[in-house]
Formats: sequence, C-alpha cells, structure tokens
Amino acid sequence: MTVKAIGLLLLDVSGPHLLRDERVITELADQHGYTLLRLVTIKHDTFMPTVLIVATARNLGATTVIAPSVDHIKHNARAIAIACDLITPTHRIPCTSPDRRGGMS
Repeated sequence: MTVKAIGLLLLDVSGPHLLRDERVITELADQHGYTLLRLVTIKHDTFMPTVLIVATARNLGATTVIAPSVDHIKHNARAIAIACDLITPTHRIPCTSPDRRGGMS
C-alpha cells in the first residue's frame, strides 16, 4: 500500500519558479514512494487556505502534504500537521494527531 500525498504550492512564493517547484514536489513524492494525487495551489486571496489544504488531503485520503520549501508551509505548518505529515526537501514534520502518532506511514 502506497502513501497518498498532495502537493502544496503558494503561488506568491513560487513566483516565476512555479514549474521548478512543481518538479520538486513530484521528485519528493517519487523519492519517498508516495502517490501524488493532486497539487493544491494557494493564492494570496484564497479563502481559508489551511482548511482547503486539510480538507483536500482528507477528501482524497492523503496522509502527507509535500511542499517545495518551508516557505510554502511556514504559516500553516502547525495546523496542517494536526492532520497530515509535512515533507519539504529539508524538513519532515510528522503528524501530531493522536490517531496517527506512532503509526506514521
């Protein structure tokens, strides 16, 4: 059984490097053996972005959110980590949910 993941891109952070950031997410998913289900893109005016990220992950059955850098998750990391593991090229933040603690995929 493979771990399902979604990618997260903040368009304001990616700027002109959107394709590079998408590639980083895809490569991280491949390196970790995750099935990448969808890329969630967040703009500066996205309504309730943390809810959107977590709801998308839950609706798709994803247990991991992959971002191309910490800058894409820094404001939402604690809230997202309640529901999902977070992966970037330099960080791994495990899910803090009591339901998943100790049983990370």
